[in-house]
Amino acid sequence: MASPLLAYYNGRIKATTQNTVTITNGRPVKSGGTEYIVKCYIKRIQYTGVTSGSKPLPLASQLEGRMLPGGSGDQFYYRGYALQKAPLGASNWLGDLSGLTFSNITAQELFLLPGSEVEFKLGNDPTMQAIVQRSSGVFGGDGIDEIIYPAIGGVEIQLTGSDIQN
Repeated sequence: MASPLLAYYNGRIKATTQNTVTITNGRPVKSGGTEYIVKCYIKRIQYTGVTSGSKPLPLASQLEGRMLPGGSGDQFYYRGYALQKAPLGASNWLGDLSGLTFSNITAQELFLLPGSEVEFKLGNDPTMQAIVQRSSGVFGGDGIDEIIYPAIGGVEIQLTGSDIQN
């Protein structure tokens, strides 16, 4: 059964599975994995104690704000549910998704483990780089999550995403 939130999905995540690491010319190199597109119902969460809800990049404490010369931006916190996934193949993850075969996400996915770097698109906002902070639920998938997940049809996901302007 599809999630009741699927009709309102507003975010997309592009993530890649991790395959093996090989040594090429004396350097470790990741071999290409499978790219997935994830449909999410997600929203930006405001940080407490900050009026805009963002953390400016670079921080003023990092080389007096000169860590990224000529660049600045904001980092935001996003929270919601990862609802469905599909192997991306040659499709454009920002384009029409009707040709892809989606399956429901019912457990934590290996390509969405905490610390994973992903590409993230929320509504009409610019595409941003994001880091998965959590993908196993408020209570780690146990207790109340065992009741919520079957009704929602997805797994909680939390991201920090940032975009840099020149």
